[in-house]
Amino acid sequence: MSGTVTIEPLATADFPMVAQWLSEPQTNQWLSSDWRGRTVDPTLIGVAMRNRKNRFYLVRCDGHACGLVALADLDLTDGIAMIWYVLGNKNVQARGITTSAVRQLIHSAFNEMQLESVHAWVMEDNTASARVLEKAGFREAGRLRSAASHNGRRVDRIYFDKTRLDVDPP
Repeated sequence: MSGTVTIEPLATADFPMVAQWLSEPQTNQWLSSDWRGRTVDPTLIGVAMRNRKNRFYLVRCDGHACGLVALADLDLTDGIAMIWYVLGNKNVQARGITTSAVRQLIHSAFNEMQLESVHAWVMEDNTASARVLEKAGFREAGRLRSAASHNGRRVDRIYFDKTRLDVDPP
């Protein structure tokens, strides 16, 4: 990886930029059906952020906004959440930025939010996203067959998880 990667809570001023990232077909093709194949309005980002089960973080590399990492389905009682992420600036792909951001959010999830388990899913043909999770220490946890629609065909969702027990001590 090159550059310093940081994450920070998403600010209202960043909603238009993030909405643009999430509206790009090359990006949103991999997201859940709530986001996939649509133009995302900044207002939708605001609505999603007001939901107490979501946490959105802007990713910066060397101070420049380049992506988003988020927790969804956050359940503080059971200590679980789903992580998802988007690299908005394709000029910085394949530099480990998303993996670093995922690691940072996982650290926060386990140490500040006191979560016990974080999971994610990828479409079976999204090998780049699966690599991000594997590099961040996630393990494949299972598969839901024909659970998503991608490019007009049914594909499996591959689930990954990471628990507090999987984290190496400092």
